[in-house]
Amino acid sequence: MPTLTRLLLVLALLAGAVLSVMWALVTFVRPEIGPITMPVPIPALQEKRPAAPPPAAQPAPEAAPGEGLR
Repeated sequence: MPTLTRLLLVLALLAGAVLSVMWALVTFVRPEIGPITMPVPIPALQEKRPAAPPPAAQPAPEAAPGEGLR
């Protein structure tokens, strides 16, 4: 059996298995329907203040004429 045929057969079998499991879940498993209550911590309700910006950088000293990249 050529390699491509084997690959396609294995992929088809895997896809069939996945689809079979999905069908079984849809058919036999019923979801529980009911209200859900969760406590919300108070800090989650408060506004968060933006962080203070970092201090401004000091300007670099200017180079004398003739100095710098050559």
